[in-house]
Amino acid sequence: MQHEDEIRQNFLSLLAEFTAAFPGINPPENHWWTLWMQRYSFVDIRAAIEVLSHHHLKPQFTTVSTGKAITALLRDAAMRRAMTIPAKTGGQS
Repeated sequence: MQHEDEIRQNFLSLLAEFTAAFPGINPPENHWWTLWMQRYSFVDIRAAIEVLSHHHLKPQFTTVSTGKAITALLRDAAMRRAMTIPAKTGGQS
């Protein structure tokens, strides 16, 4: 039950952040949140909401457009991390 409680708490926290960032916009349906939370970290989802909350077109956002934009931001962040070449540590080869 501990893991389940952690997931529930993370979901409620992210939902509260979404609601605060986008007043008047209904949050995306649960399947969006499930997908995000399975594929991405809590920190990444929170960061995507934060970035999107400052977007210049925010007044035109809808539930669907926020869901798609958050997904795109999460994918972009994951791709950037995956394609970053780690710095060599230690001496030169």
